[in-house]
Amino acid sequence: MSTNITLSKSDFQLASTCPKKLVYKKQGYPTSNDTNEYMDMLAKGGYVVGHLATLLYPDGVDIDEKTTLGAINKTNECLQQENCVLFEAAIQSGEKLIRVDILEKIGNKINLIEVKAKSHDTEDDKYKQEKLLEKYIEDVAFQYLVMSEALPDFDIHPYLFMPDKSKRTNIEGLIGWFTVIDSKVYNDKEVEELPAQQKPRFKKPDVIFKYDKNVNRSNFIELLKKDGLLQLRDVKDRVIQIQDIIKNRANNFIRILNEGIKDTDYSINKSCKACEFKCDGANKNGFKECWGSLADPDPHIFDLYHGGSIKNEDSQSYLDELISQSKTGLFEVVPERLKNKKGEIGVRAERQIIQLKYTEENKEWISPELKSLLKEYQYPLHFIDFETYTGALPFHEGMRPYELIAFQWSCHTIPYEGATPIHSEWIETEGKFPNFAFSESLMKQIGVSGTPFMWATHENTVLRTILHQMEVFDYTNDNLAEWLIGITSDKSVEREGRLVDMNDLTKKYYFHPYMKGRTSIKKVLPAIWNNHTYLHQVPFFKSYSATDFEGGIVDPYDTLKADTTQIDEENAVAGGTDAMRAFQRIRFDDSLNQSQKDEIKRQLLEYCKLDTMAMVIIAHHWGLK
Repeated sequence: MSTNITLSKSDFQLASTCPKKLVYKKQGYPTSNDTNEYMDMLAKGGYVVGHLATLLYPDGVDIDEKTTLGAINKTNECLQQENCVLFEAAIQSGEKLIRVDILEKIGNKINLIEVKAKSHDTEDDKYKQEKLLEKYIEDVAFQYLVMSEALPDFDIHPYLFMPDKSKRTNIEGLIGWFTVIDSKVYNDKEVEELPAQQKPRFKKPDVIFKYDKNVNRSNFIELLKKDGLLQLRDVKDRVIQIQDIIKNRANNFIRILNEGIKDTDYSINKSCKACEFKCDGANKNGFKECWGSLADPDPHIFDLYHGGSIKNEDSQSYLDELISQSKTGLFEVVPERLKNKKGEIGVRAERQIIQLKYTEENKEWISPELKSLLKEYQYPLHFIDFETYTGALPFHEGMRPYELIAFQWSCHTIPYEGATPIHSEWIETEGKFPNFAFSESLMKQIGVSGTPFMWATHENTVLRTILHQMEVFDYTNDNLAEWLIGITSDKSVEREGRLVDMNDLTKKYYFHPYMKGRTSIKKVLPAIWNNHTYLHQVPFFKSYSATDFEGGIVDPYDTLKADTTQIDEENAVAGGTDAMRAFQRIRFDDSLNQSQKDEIKRQLLEYCKLDTMAMVIIAHHWGLK
């Protein structure tokens, strides 16, 4: 038996999605998460929640040894005490290794506490909660397995410790009590939110508690305890129920690590589309290695719009059927097979057939119905986009974990046919709860006349959320409430609002091969902009017209740059996750000076402005001018 092989809880989590990924991880293959800003944000958010959890156990001892072996030895020493609380306790059973977020030993009883930034709602029924938390319960079940083997004489009780969305904080600016900084000290602990990475790009950061050196530190800890945003959830019944499954799975993964993986241990299927080891241009591409020549066709069956939802007569995946026949080119898809069980071409299949036809012909498709539909929209036309924030720890008193904050909007208004778009914007970065001022300022800009456009349903959801928050926070503005009801749609009460979804229009009336199977604005804009250069000569679009050093057309989103005299290029705001992170930094990063905050604010405004100008460009190409 090799002494160098270990199966950590991150290994177990990853291998449970596909055993071959475990092999790629151990061999150091690059992953798409190496440059995934969203995963970076999730990881760092998880550490903030983790640090909050440890503050609630003030007598805890951090097992902060730099090596795993050192951590195991220190854990064993501490467990000799009658009572103790350990953070990151390291426990090994054979080749299985775990680091426990919080281990609370009380005599012969051990509470195994796994901290997760993912929220749950204790007001939900037990079945719904367990369904939503299944993968986290499996994580705890693996830890329970290792601990019960390594410490057989103890009575072990497993828990999840998570933000509870039914709770509201009594603390103003709670998220500002914590600062995340990049660690300067090497630590071999894995980043659990990035399980595919053997050597994470995002090493475990340091989290600084604002009041650590305050003489009244214990008072602030007491406030956190009373606030009760994190709640323990007893999962022992479910953990015991699945122990045999977890044990067999773990043993199989260890066999793979010791003896190598067999063809029968895994299969290629439609789930491979989301593989973390699919890294184009990398020396080691796990997806390419698994798929061989089946990865090569372009366009690929994975480019098919909602291809994973297609079923065959046996209710099995049609894509999996094609893959089993070594047919992975998009044009291997048989249009007849896209019909539903009734033999009908549904709305989704219509879109898929259009994609097949016009991709093969390499032509743009604009439905003849679109032109007449656009004539129905009333001027002024308002193209709107919002930037919002949701996080595990609330910004303001009275808010729940992951409750929405709407901190910025952009609007391009075309007052009459042929007019130059007029831009307006609003942003709140000074520390107030922004949602009501946000919606009131938007109401003032849009009013009750004309047609407001959004991309996808986010803006509708935000405004409906604010309408609900008016009740929760007892905010009275009858005009605002009436306006929010009038502009938003709500299927639960069969209410059709004024907002028009351009993403939905795209699905029904527009396709370009450059988009492949996607309809996000980040795909539609380049498809139109790169292939219709007449748009570059439209006066109010010219500022976004740029070419690279080889004369190629630059995606307008790639023109968004940071002022590197103030902010590092990697902190440029060029996506929704960037915007969330930028907003939090402006509000709570004390390391920033005013010039740096101003630069981040400028980037936020430019990014949101481009989102609404992108909508104008697309609408202009469709004929709405």
